[in-house]
Amino acid sequence: MQKDWRILLLEGTLLLLLVKDAQACHITIDSSVIQLGSPLLASCSSYCPQIGRGAVVWKLDNELLSEAHVNVHGNTSSVYIKSFNKTSGLLQCYVDNSEGLLQLMDAVLIRAGYPPSPPTNLSCFMKPSDNTVTCTWLPGEDSLLTTNVTLSVFRSVEQCVMPTKSEFNCTPLMRQNLCTISRANYHFSRKLAVWVTVKNELGSATSDPLCFIPQKEVKLDPVVFTEAKATTGGCIKLKWTYGKASFVNNLKCQLRYRNEFQTEWAKLVEVSSDETNQCGLLGATKYNFEIRCIRKTLSGQWSDWGPSISQITSESVPTGTLETWWKILETAEDSSMKIQLFWKPMKKEEANTKHLSYIVKEPTDLLQQDTLLCNTTNLSCTFSLPLGKKRAFIWAQNTIGASPKKEIIFFAKNGDPVRKMYVSPNDDYSLRVEWEAQVSAIAYVLEWCKSAQLPSREIHWKTEFKGSTHSILHDNIEPYQMYTVTLYPVYNDSIGTSVQNNVYSKEGAPAFSPELKPVSVDESQVEVQWEPIPLEKRNGFITSYTVFWRDPNGIEDFSTVQGTVTRFKIKNILPFTTYQVFLRSSTAGGSVNGTLLIVNTAVPGKPDNTIMLLVLFPVLFLVTILVFIICIMKHDRMKNQLWPTVPDPAKSRMGKWTSSMEETPRLMVNPTDISQFLTSDISIVEGLQGKKPLTESHTKETPVTKTNERNNWRFYVNTDTVQYAQVITGSYREQSPPTSIYVRSDSTQPLLCDVSPSPQNYENMWFHSQHQEDSVFLVEEENVMDFPLLHALEIHENDESFHLFN
Repeated sequence: MQKDWRILLLEGTLLLLLVKDAQACHITIDSSVIQLGSPLLASCSSYCPQIGRGAVVWKLDNELLSEAHVNVHGNTSSVYIKSFNKTSGLLQCYVDNSEGLLQLMDAVLIRAGYPPSPPTNLSCFMKPSDNTVTCTWLPGEDSLLTTNVTLSVFRSVEQCVMPTKSEFNCTPLMRQNLCTISRANYHFSRKLAVWVTVKNELGSATSDPLCFIPQKEVKLDPVVFTEAKATTGGCIKLKWTYGKASFVNNLKCQLRYRNEFQTEWAKLVEVSSDETNQCGLLGATKYNFEIRCIRKTLSGQWSDWGPSISQITSESVPTGTLETWWKILETAEDSSMKIQLFWKPMKKEEANTKHLSYIVKEPTDLLQQDTLLCNTTNLSCTFSLPLGKKRAFIWAQNTIGASPKKEIIFFAKNGDPVRKMYVSPNDDYSLRVEWEAQVSAIAYVLEWCKSAQLPSREIHWKTEFKGSTHSILHDNIEPYQMYTVTLYPVYNDSIGTSVQNNVYSKEGAPAFSPELKPVSVDESQVEVQWEPIPLEKRNGFITSYTVFWRDPNGIEDFSTVQGTVTRFKIKNILPFTTYQVFLRSSTAGGSVNGTLLIVNTAVPGKPDNTIMLLVLFPVLFLVTILVFIICIMKHDRMKNQLWPTVPDPAKSRMGKWTSSMEETPRLMVNPTDISQFLTSDISIVEGLQGKKPLTESHTKETPVTKTNERNNWRFYVNTDTVQYAQVITGSYREQSPPTSIYVRSDSTQPLLCDVSPSPQNYENMWFHSQHQEDSVFLVEEENVMDFPLLHALEIHENDESFHLFN
């Protein structure tokens, strides 16, 4: 970067002060200010002893000039630059001494530019408010040099001839192109000559002189509005004042205005008084007004535009008709169809109000009132029509009135579609749609919405009229979002079948790459799968998926599949090895990698657990079904095996005594020993072959006890008459039944008839061997209370009790 010329000049001056044993050597040049692009010739000459002892070196802004520019003749060295193309530069002259050091002799700052160009469009006007004359002009081209500007003034009564000298000079402020002449330096009715002179170091230039009479060159002060009031019919009444210019009259003025939606002013309106009623404006719309004035009869200049004033017009009746579109949401059989109707907001110049309501009605017979379908301030509504009804009317209204009605016919959308349709990005926030025009189509309707929101009732739409072959979609278009664009041709008596395309205005890398999940792993291959990326996260059309896998040695491989694939099998890999696997998802706008999946391949020869499970599961299933069928078919048997049926003695019935003993012997007891009592009839029934019944001698014996020598059993008789029934049972679960069982006929508790020792609580007395003797036996004394029949055999004598078995 070049140094500032002031810094270079300072450095050169300091170096000159340090020069020793040098005389006043200097650079000779015609002028240090030259025209840009002109040649430059300079020389360094003197009786400096250093020149004879070394070569002269030239520099321009510390850059060495080549020898082609330098000419040495005796003690003089000159330099020639064919075209000086810098606005400023420091030219330096050095001497190269014997020690190889450069010694500065002299330095000159060269400045370059252009001669000044004359100013143009010189004009002057008098301001009535302060009686001063102000002159303005347009400067010429920049000379790139310091320029002095002077406005010269001369009062003259003759023809306007530029004098040799001026009576008054005015110097404008820096970078201002105007100057003010005070009242003392001019006369109202006499000619005044003015001109502008521009000077710099390369020359001067003067504008054309201007002669005028100040009284005729008057510029009024800006006009100020005093009132703005809205009236009916879209009109605004305006009033204004002329400020301090009270001596002027017969003015003509120009009014300009624009509404809040316009950037350009409307055409100028000529007015000749201090008030006007501007009509033809939009209803309920804000307008800005400005005004300027000039004298009618005398020459002069238009005043500057005054400060603006704004006012909102009153409402008026809407004048436009609505642009509509519709779609059938659902159709109920033999009843009605549900319709969603859309319409565009009315143009501002047609609405004439800020707030509109919309009415949709179904036409009925002449004698009936139309059916109201919608009354809303929104731009859509949903309603149902009976099958067979295909017409409706819509209009807009405000507090003043209603717009013209528009008839809507709900045609079937089964006409001819457009042949071809292309959708492409127009820029990041718009789409371009092109199609082949249909000869008989009167219009085309385009729908679009975000594909991720389908099915959606929030759609955007627009209409292109007959002959259109393309359209630009702007509303609600964002980058990295997929849009579904639908095109319908509209005919006189139908609507064409839709044609649809998906598109992105701009594509980018997906928001993320799916997570891999292993499906199967064996010795030499691994199968993985992944879920598709959600539509709103794709940021573009998925063009491909790339699966990468890497072994512990860093050897990496990959395979690319189409964007519709969600499963891949990695083959020909090493067994019993750990692999790192990840997925890369790609679109036209970029790619993104997913997370790592660690997979260990199987050991060679080791059975696959998955295969074993697949084999064993059907076998187990069949066995389970078979067992279930057997249980159903052998229900009773399985029940007896698992839950045996134990007879309940309490629910048994008494049988008749067997005829084995026609007469039951009466057991007698000695009255001297025991009180008389009746003995029970006891019948011993032969239950099995080989058993002998008791003889009469046995039954007639009266001993209280009798001991069986083989089994040491004890027999007893009852003091009360108790009838016993004979109970004979069969075998239980292939066991021999007991020979005989006796129970009391009027008791729910049977006497135990087994001859085995007293059983435990969990034992069944019926399960003893059939070889045991048939008798009635009793348990030990402590258990008597548990058996009511045995307890009845208790004998009382002399207030003492004893048991027969004691």
